[in-house]
Amino acid sequence: MEKEKTKQAIQKCRKHLVPDKVILCLKKLFDDSPHGLVAYAIGFEYEKSGRFKEAVGFYEKAESLFEETIYKNMARFAINNIVVDVLHADDKRKKRKKSPS
Repeated sequence: MEKEKTKQAIQKCRKHLVPDKVILCLKKLFDDSPHGLVAYAIGFEYEKSGRFKEAVGFYEKAESLFEETIYKNMARFAINNIVVDVLHADDKRKKRKKSPS
């Protein structure tokens, strides 16, 4: 599927109001056309839903499917952001546990 048609199909999936329906639509699209943009979109939707492990998995798929360096870097950046956010949240949680109540 060409890039513009893929982008349009992703936008069509995003018109669903329920996040799980958006993800399901995107996964069907990915099954039909395993394109990096679709994998990235799935990762993004998972990230928005707080499902970071699934998000990283799809960002990694996107990174491996993208041919252009700029897109590979975009996927890697998304992965790194999740890792940093999760580590930061863990640090905050540990500090709260250490603080006297």
